[in-house]
Amino acid sequence: MVVWSVIHFFLSTELLKRLPLVGEFFIIDAVLMIVGAVVLFVGFRLLYLPVLVLDWANYLLLTESRIYPAPVLGFPLPAINSYVIGTFILDVIIVILTTLAYITARKSKTS
Repeated sequence: MVVWSVIHFFLSTELLKRLPLVGEFFIIDAVLMIVGAVVLFVGFRLLYLPVLVLDWANYLLLTESRIYPAPVLGFPLPAINSYVIGTFILDVIIVILTTLAYITARKSKTS
């Protein structure tokens, strides 16, 4: 999640010049992902589900915005590039790992 955030902080610097709203969204989202990483690292199980929802939302937003008009912008984002592919792969890994952490935490709670 921290690597994902670094990529988005990097991308936000250019986006702030051309699409300020998107650049600001990237910054806020990157901060939320760092908070999510801290939640998982510290093991604050109460917030595992919100972190999982955030991860799924990021994955679905990335996937959806390449096909349909991106929310707020009204048009699909540019075609696939190396950042999109890298972020997509990270999103899938993050969703899988967060889901496993959530399931494991629930199982250990009931045991």
